[in-house]
Amino acid sequence: MNIAVDVRPLMEGRHSGVEEYTIQVVRALLQDGRQHRFRLFYNSFRPVQLPTFPGAEMLGYRYPNKAFNIAQLLAGRPRWDHLVAADVFFLPHVRLLPVSSGVPYVVTVHDLSFARFPFFYSRRRRVWHQLVRPRQVIRQAAQVIAVSEATRDDLVSLYGVDADRVSVVHSGIAAPAGGGISEILARRLPERFVLYLGTLEPRKNIAGLITAYSAIADRVPQDLVLAGSRGWLTGGIDRAYGQSSVQHRIHFLGFVPEADKTALYARADLFVYPSFYEGFGFPPLEALAAGTPAVVSHNSSLPEVAGEWAYLVNPYDTTELAAVLQEALLLVQAVPAEVQTAVRRRYDWQQTAAQTLTIIERAAGGG
Repeated sequence: MNIAVDVRPLMEGRHSGVEEYTIQVVRALLQDGRQHRFRLFYNSFRPVQLPTFPGAEMLGYRYPNKAFNIAQLLAGRPRWDHLVAADVFFLPHVRLLPVSSGVPYVVTVHDLSFARFPFFYSRRRRVWHQLVRPRQVIRQAAQVIAVSEATRDDLVSLYGVDADRVSVVHSGIAAPAGGGISEILARRLPERFVLYLGTLEPRKNIAGLITAYSAIADRVPQDLVLAGSRGWLTGGIDRAYGQSSVQHRIHFLGFVPEADKTALYARADLFVYPSFYEGFGFPPLEALAAGTPAVVSHNSSLPEVAGEWAYLVNPYDTTELAAVLQEALLLVQAVPAEVQTAVRRRYDWQQTAAQTLTIIERAAGGG
């Protein structure tokens, strides 16, 4: 069977959770394979450097991006099945996919934050989400994969998707990288710290974290390290930092390469992820797998995927967040080895790929 896989999410040039999912699930699918032929497709007028996908056929088209996107948006042309011969299409992320009637596709939905919390996004990103037509793409799919029960519930309640067409397949987490932290990064780290790692954007509640940490900083020995690229609408973060009396103990690292992540997690006394909403949540699981305890929000997918092992907190209550941070930072107990193993076993990319491929096969067979 020919399976066409949309790798356009890798064109965005930032290593997000969606990009991580796309890379890892495609590589794991290629290892599982089941004698299928995988054809990976994308469009980019400019030359691009893609990750390696041994065993896959790469189909890169070089149409001018804006003209190509407008034609697909307004006219539904060119249809992807006219460009890529396949029995079924797999979208690792919701993207506009004009195909002929009767051509089945499977789409993975990571979250519906743009529908539930549109005010967390800039106007430009809100317009982009509208143009992608997520409701239409999802409702017309032969099968839908949700990365958590929480995301499935949102699909049913917000988009009216038939629950019988939605399968929950948890994402995996990458195997811990060996080696220590790079010398350049190590020089920028305080001796002891609590870590946040992820995009700096409103949904992640970084402003609330800064406020909560500032309230307890004089009672704990750890500094606060915020690792990740700046996203959008970061004015609230800047204001919270500007109002903090402990700015000298708050460190902005910027983007952290994948090769440094495991060592960075392991060096932290605590990982904190006080997000207002998540569809899955890679970072706290990666931290737990590296042996670092985690504080996560008691909402959306986070209790489902990490609540068994993590501290849970109300992200809307900075007083509660401050109290939980103080308790965890004064206790500082490493995650037991058996818990680290349990996290890795439960969130394994080969399991994710095996379940995903079964769903793709079902869609191709008309199920």
